[in-house]
Amino acid sequence: MIILKDYKQIEESTDTLLSFIIHNKKCSDIIKYLEDQINRAKNISNPTKKHKINNRLFALNKYIFETNNNEENIINSIFLVHDKIIEYKLNKEEISTALKYNILNIFQKSDTKFHIDYFIDIFYNFQFIYAFRLNKNELIIKELNKNKELDLSKIVISNENKLLEEIEKIRKTYKDILFIYGLSPFINKIEQENKNIILIKEFVSKENIYDLYENELMKKNHILLEKRLIDLKNEKTNLDLYIFGKLKIEIKESIEAYIVKELYIEEKKIDKLKLFIDESLLNFKIIPIKSLENGDIADIFIKDYNGIMAIKYY
Repeated sequence: MIILKDYKQIEESTDTLLSFIIHNKKCSDIIKYLEDQINRAKNISNPTKKHKINNRLFALNKYIFETNNNEENIINSIFLVHDKIIEYKLNKEEISTALKYNILNIFQKSDTKFHIDYFIDIFYNFQFIYAFRLNKNELIIKELNKNKELDLSKIVISNENKLLEEIEKIRKTYKDILFIYGLSPFINKIEQENKNIILIKEFVSKENIYDLYENELMKKNHILLEKRLIDLKNEKTNLDLYIFGKLKIEIKESIEAYIVKELYIEEKKIDKLKLFIDESLLNFKIIPIKSLENGDIADIFIKDYNGIMAIKYY
């Protein structure tokens, strides 16, 4: 799947680049689905966009029909569709992952770029956080990340001690933040006796939980950043260790000279950095920075320092 990264730089001004994951669907079903999408595309108001999307859907439909000599053939592929069609056939492990995590049999997205990072995350990111979903006395233990979710077990909780016991089982192998959410009389007991747990006293989505997790990680990055900026104002600090400037000039030159130890960078600039720096050179600590609220340390960093600061080796 790494070959798909070659297409990350393709970009269009309108959301007319089509990304598909199709798995465990018969060829005949896909053809019917695409015919329906072609009919829907007729309702697009922008004539240029309508023409492009219609032509690309038609081309994909024709491609699938012509490359499968049997309507019963099962399709397991990623398709990137622009002026040509790129097909990546899923291997056995990738198909198994799609099934295990209940990935939609047909995922379709039109955008200004192909959704390659999403594909790579779906099939190759197996770093998970854990969440306990409580509904009265029913507990569902989940593992999840940004794009995947799996119910590990479902347990009836008869008392607070049983819930604490289940938490301890997870804690033996997992030391990170644990999320407990839902509606149950047992939640208050957790609040009193446990640390490194985030309680949400309502039902929330996987996306909400993961956003909260990323915010907690970002708060830790804020602490690191604040320490660096405080040191910057200390008269005893060697200012030559700090590198500021533009991504394509000072920062690029420092990375290529192998003198960067840490890089604090506004999160949205990381992809831009990777466009002109070979990823093999990014063998140092990168600390993404994103503002969580107006006036926080990240907001100051982005406004006053252009969201970029490198630290040299001592």
